[in-house]
Amino acid sequence: MQLHKQAARAALATMIVWAATTQVASYGQAPAESGQTYRLYEGITVYINNPEGQDFTLALDVRDLNLLASGPRELLFKVYDPDGQPVVREIIPDDGCASPNFPDRIGGWDHELQYYANLYAKGTFPAFRWSAWSDPARLNTLVKRTFERPIKGGKKGAYRLVLAGTSDNYVTVRINPELKTAVGGHPNFLHGHGDQHKKSFVYVPKGTVGLFFAAVEPDLPRARRFKITAPDGKVLLETEAKGGYASVITNTWMDAILKFTQPGEYDGKLLTMEVTSGTGDYLVKLMLQQPKEGAFADYVGMGSTVLLAPDAATALALKGGTLEADGLVFWHPFQVKFYNWLKANKLDATDQEKALRKELELEFNGMRLLETSDGRGTLTWANWAYAMGYYGCKIFQRGWQLMQRADVPAEAKALIREALIMAGDRLSFAVGGERVNGNAFAQINVALWYSQRATGDALQKERFETFWQRWTTDGWGPGAGLSRSGDAQEHFAHDCHYGSYLMDNWKATGNTWITTGGILGDATDDPRFQKVLDRYQELYSYLFCREVNQTPVAANPWSARTAMSPHAGSSNWQSAKHPWKGEPGPDFMVSVNGGDEWFAARRKNYYLLTFHGRLAPEWLCRSFYGQSGFGGGIICQLTVPGKGPVLASTLEDSYGKEMDPSNMRKFHIHTLVGELWDGRPLISAISEHDDARLDGNVLSSSGEVRDGHVRVLRRYTYNADSIDCAVSLAESDYARVLSIWAPQREWSGVRLVNEMIPYLPKDPASKQATAVTLFDANAKDLGTATTTPVLAKSIRIDRGGFGVNIQLDQPRKVSLGSNGTVLIQVVEPGEKPILADKVALSYRLVPFGS
Repeated sequence: MQLHKQAARAALATMIVWAATTQVASYGQAPAESGQTYRLYEGITVYINNPEGQDFTLALDVRDLNLLASGPRELLFKVYDPDGQPVVREIIPDDGCASPNFPDRIGGWDHELQYYANLYAKGTFPAFRWSAWSDPARLNTLVKRTFERPIKGGKKGAYRLVLAGTSDNYVTVRINPELKTAVGGHPNFLHGHGDQHKKSFVYVPKGTVGLFFAAVEPDLPRARRFKITAPDGKVLLETEAKGGYASVITNTWMDAILKFTQPGEYDGKLLTMEVTSGTGDYLVKLMLQQPKEGAFADYVGMGSTVLLAPDAATALALKGGTLEADGLVFWHPFQVKFYNWLKANKLDATDQEKALRKELELEFNGMRLLETSDGRGTLTWANWAYAMGYYGCKIFQRGWQLMQRADVPAEAKALIREALIMAGDRLSFAVGGERVNGNAFAQINVALWYSQRATGDALQKERFETFWQRWTTDGWGPGAGLSRSGDAQEHFAHDCHYGSYLMDNWKATGNTWITTGGILGDATDDPRFQKVLDRYQELYSYLFCREVNQTPVAANPWSARTAMSPHAGSSNWQSAKHPWKGEPGPDFMVSVNGGDEWFAARRKNYYLLTFHGRLAPEWLCRSFYGQSGFGGGIICQLTVPGKGPVLASTLEDSYGKEMDPSNMRKFHIHTLVGELWDGRPLISAISEHDDARLDGNVLSSSGEVRDGHVRVLRRYTYNADSIDCAVSLAESDYARVLSIWAPQREWSGVRLVNEMIPYLPKDPASKQATAVTLFDANAKDLGTATTTPVLAKSIRIDRGGFGVNIQLDQPRKVSLGSNGTVLIQVVEPGEKPILADKVALSYRLVPFGS
């Protein structure tokens, strides 16, 4: 406890220092030539070679583009002495400009690159060059804030500057008197501009078996070439960023290694990396890989971010930031100290000591994965939401547990605390690419909670509180963190399967991946986690769908990543408090969790769930196999309580496979499908309805159909034993502005439209085919529906004693689609385009068999 109190006082003192220190904001000269200007993607580590241990002054000129970040974003500023002790540990506050600027949803470098590439691939250009901001004249127009810190010497060796922020940050680093430096970027890339890093020297750590390389050059024209040469003159790699991207990766993204002829053949030697001149900025990633064995076998393996040094002497002096002990490679002094402590303290006298030693060894092995970035190393790509405290590098929960034990020696606790402060500080800034995978992004909250509780550190508590507040309020950007409906968002939208992982990860016991138990078993004095889970479980009690024999039905067409139903079915959430709403029960009509994305209604003979909310961004869908998720007021499921689902919109595969709009005839979803006036596909379910509202028993919503030139409007009226459905098209809101000089063209015209209604093709036992029968206006049986259109007034879908009657507003041509769907013709195709406002259909769903 005393240790925690001292830590809290020290951290508060650190916070007061940065709050009270003078900050100079000015339109100064262009970045000083004596310094180096870096754009953060999203962090850098600068090793400062100080062989004489002299005093020096470190100054940062911080500029913020305020372009991509959609809220306040701080900057981590740390300096370590040669013993690994922080002599500066600060959070530089946001510059105060926090209103959203860039309207689209993007996360990491890959999203930004794909955004640019999609524009180029369409034959158009981005609004601004990616490299524009590095122009010294343009950079000089941005407000500069200067943070200057005197660094006391006295210790010979490498001092280490760690900065972490966002790609909006440009930082000029000035050291007085000048000292030689080497730099590495993290979690994935180092940004370069002009002749920066034109020729660099790279120290190869002991045990290195190969390297991973990637480069990005988004702007045209592309002129950069990248060359890596071994000390014997062998060219290991020479490439350009074709289409803006280069990598040694194969078609399996984890299988990405350029192996050395013999493991360790370049140990202690220097590689050179050369970058040709060009006008465009670039990103470069170079990881030196360790063998995947021992502690380094953890999850994504181990590699260290290289340090690019301007000359051979500096590279050799800094040794890539590594330390060695007994032939093993380390990156931080505390790792060596912990290794030596375990060697000196056998802890084998009793079974209790042996058990403790095992826990300490596991903690040490996790801490060995922390490298030059202050985060964990990997063989290839780094997503710290997954790799640092979720599937890998499991140091936070165990560290918290060990810090509470009376039998853990004080020396071990001090080392654990040192490691957790380093790792927790850096992890709290992992908000780039990590944001897109909501199930893992949620676990950063958990890791930070354990870290601040274990260390008792006030600065870490502040970082946890900030992270949590933004995660629960869209503060990390739209589509990141918890949605307004209550789930952890995936691909900046929703995913039924991956979204359900939090309910498994957070429960106290019986977890699939968090095998040591979830946060709810530990955070018993912090009710916030339980409140999130309660709302989460309530959401999923509406979203689930199953047969009476408990077989799940993946009626989740909104899913932006996977096609599957929730993980572990109902075992993660169903309880007396959160039963599935598709079972018999009292009537209700609700906006689910008040989010106005999902809406549900239950009566004795039906349970209806529709989705109107957020979809994955268009550019992201283009970066996978097809459309990833559908909405637009789509019927997700129509279930007869106590009998099972009748209608269910399902995806063919994950990540948009088989769901490209060109494959619409094989879809199994509820949507208008057809052709625009120029023959391109029309799919109304590719729309987001921000105006969705439930007024009494009437639900209505509308939205622009993506790349559809039209708007779609849907309305549902919940009756006592039926649902009235209406759908129509309207001219796009953008039709007039895009036809200013062509006012006669029918830009919002269509030539073919059907309402697609998906049904479950077999009875619940999967023995008999579902019967689809057509009737005329006089209720005459017209026979079983086929792929040949027949004029009909009503349709009966019977799954074996239960189903739904569909009563049309007027006789219409009805046929079967190719994949368990009914197609209702909305307009008769003709030679001329049909105006969108002429497209309308209404029908009544009357479920039976309850």
